[in-house]
Amino acid sequence: MKSDLRKKIKNIRNNMDITNKMNLDNLIYNRIINSKNYIKSKMIFVYVSLKEEVDTHRLINKALLDGKSVCVPKIISKDEGMEAIKINKFQDLHKSKYDILEPLNFENKVDREYIDLILIPGISFDLKGGRIGYGGGFYDRFLNYNNLHSKNIGLCYEFQIVKKVPMDGFDMGVHGIITESREMYFN
Repeated sequence: MKSDLRKKIKNIRNNMDITNKMNLDNLIYNRIINSKNYIKSKMIFVYVSLKEEVDTHRLINKALLDGKSVCVPKIISKDEGMEAIKINKFQDLHKSKYDILEPLNFENKVDREYIDLILIPGISFDLKGGRIGYGGGFYDRFLNYNNLHSKNIGLCYEFQIVKKVPMDGFDMGVHGIITESREMYFN
């Protein structure tokens, strides 16, 4: 069931018209920077988007300009998950063996206790905070060890929201979702 849903949503997302995607990304960006969670946050953990995901590159630069501490994921390994690494500028990121932009090393590792906003990618979300990721469990493990003060917000396009996502016992949900047309919060 998860694999079928992943395949279906990825297919739609990967075939989006580039102009439409840019317009949707702009709407999502504006919702994020005007959200109460962004405005009051001091330290943000945000994924560095791949070309088919909701764009976060502009958001990372904006957060840095706004004087927020910004940290991004750096993968340790499939078994050990990932860490939050503070960056000072977007140019601190380099392509990894996983073909994603991330810091070169673990030098500026951040204690998760200080993160107050986590922006999360996903393939699909539901209206109760359920999330289907890419299948590696990186965010599930990261969120499982997170502090109780941070807000975990999924970023997605409206078509990625379904009635119910199948979740296993180790799957971690989100506190809210931001799309091009709305913000939803669950707790």
